[in-house]
Amino acid sequence: MGNNRQEPIRILHVLAAMNRAGTETMLMNLFRAVDRSRIMFDFAVSATEKCDYDEEIMALGGRIIHYPKYTGKNHFAYIRWWNHFYEMHPEYRIIHGHIGSTAYIYLKSAKKHGRYTIAHSHSAGTKPSFHGFLYWSLAHRTKYVADYCFGCSTPALIRRYGKKVAADRTRSCLLNNGVDVSKYKFNGQIREEVRKEFDIREGTLVVGTVGRFTDQKNPYFIVDMLRKLKERDSGFVFLWAGTGEEWNNVRDSIHHYNLENHVKLLGVRNDIPRLLQVLNVFVLPSKYEGLPVIGVEVQAAGIPMLCSSQVSSEVKLSSCVTFLPIDSVEQWVEGMLKEKTFRRIDEASNEVVQNGYDILTTSKWLVEFYERHW
Repeated sequence: MGNNRQEPIRILHVLAAMNRAGTETMLMNLFRAVDRSRIMFDFAVSATEKCDYDEEIMALGGRIIHYPKYTGKNHFAYIRWWNHFYEMHPEYRIIHGHIGSTAYIYLKSAKKHGRYTIAHSHSAGTKPSFHGFLYWSLAHRTKYVADYCFGCSTPALIRRYGKKVAADRTRSCLLNNGVDVSKYKFNGQIREEVRKEFDIREGTLVVGTVGRFTDQKNPYFIVDMLRKLKERDSGFVFLWAGTGEEWNNVRDSIHHYNLENHVKLLGVRNDIPRLLQVLNVFVLPSKYEGLPVIGVEVQAAGIPMLCSSQVSSEVKLSSCVTFLPIDSVEQWVEGMLKEKTFRRIDEASNEVVQNGYDILTTSKWLVEFYERHW
């Protein structure tokens, strides 16, 4: 079909909310980079409150649609809502689903109405629990109604859709979590500005992480690391960006162990490329991941990264990454102390591009994919 359409193809992405988290950030990276004369992103969300990316979405020409949150009790009403929506909105011929727990429902409804359906797996695990089991059992059925399956990594594909689908290139493929590599180039002036903002002296070990305060991200392991690090180097600074359900408890732990003078809880930030300029080392001790966007960003910035061995090895796009077990705090402390002298790995950003994680490459591929299936 190509470029001779008067209006762009509108793709409906289904999520819970468009806040600053990994999946949402990846989608916004794509939305900014795609040729919006050919492809336009709209977002269906269950959130009722205003979200971090809402204003930018609308400024770029996208729409925000609110659907009812699934509670189980509203099962049939939920199905009716989606059936009615597809009847009223024939312009959405491609539905790209990112919410795994109910994807079987809203994609099945889309399929019933003749739409092309995409399921997208962004994680390689769930927290062991009854809820986690129910989530997996529902999400796993999505492979029966999705025309195509994306995954951010091979483990994410296998976890959600099984080995057979993950190995079938007519049914699935990896969609790389691309970033705008140019945003992460070293800038000495910005580094000095950030150092002044946080009152960081020259020679101070600066460690950081970015992520939601959830069990998945292993925040109490980070607190344990910082306790041990304090015993070895009392002059370090830890920049911790993010929010989430464990934020208050983590803050209390920081206070309990007298780490307030070392840890700066930054909340949600929209300047991650800027913050990365000042780090000596980044830590990602997650219990499980798909292929985290922040891991790509850190490598694009050339920052040494200590990464949990529970994270897919596919995150290693450059020599920046060192994998460590999450049952040994001492190894992480040693890894951090090795990076006390400021060091950037300049060739890392080129490796990110060469491995196909530049957003321009990813967005061009996705536009062509959508156009083939419209």
